[in-house]
Amino acid sequence: MSSSSSTVSPVATSASSKGAAAALAVGSVLSVIGSIAFMSLNGGTPRETFSSPVNTVGGVAATAGAVMLALALVRWRTTLPTWALTGASAALVIVAANAWFMAIGIRAISDHTSNQEFDRLTHEAPWLFGMQAPVAVLGLVSYIALAVAGWRQRSLPKASSVLLVLAGLASVWPVYPPGLLLASIALFITSRSVARS
Repeated sequence: MSSSSSTVSPVATSASSKGAAAALAVGSVLSVIGSIAFMSLNGGTPRETFSSPVNTVGGVAATAGAVMLALALVRWRTTLPTWALTGASAALVIVAANAWFMAIGIRAISDHTSNQEFDRLTHEAPWLFGMQAPVAVLGLVSYIALAVAGWRQRSLPKASSVLLVLAGLASVWPVYPPGLLLASIALFITSRSVARS
């Protein structure tokens, strides 16, 4: 009877790290672009803001970036706690769904309603905040857990850890961009560190 053990070659681990670094970098850039596009739309009525093509393009960029980040976190081989990576990944998937809905769903509502109807259907409705509740819980717990573990293990740059704590706190905000923006910057910094290792 022989027992076989599977090991990952250093070349495969290096390729995996390079792939994770690239996915984290590209996902972070798309998420930052999407978040900034969404936040740049202040000034008009909420209905006009959501009708803007910038909102649609920004929402699609944020969606693509958040999905890339979520997939990269799940596949990343690291010493960080798996449950925290999975929780952060789940939070990013929900952020992606929210960003898509803000870009497409609310855009459709804004195109077919008056300002008063739009406010009644969106900003005065509790269901909109219910969509953010899972992100608030998962983001708060998972981002902060990653930050603490990364700081203690020295597996994340300190700037990334600080930004992940801020991202966790910002995740309780009722819209996605502040938390996504901070998490994306933290993961971009992390991608540079992973690429060098």
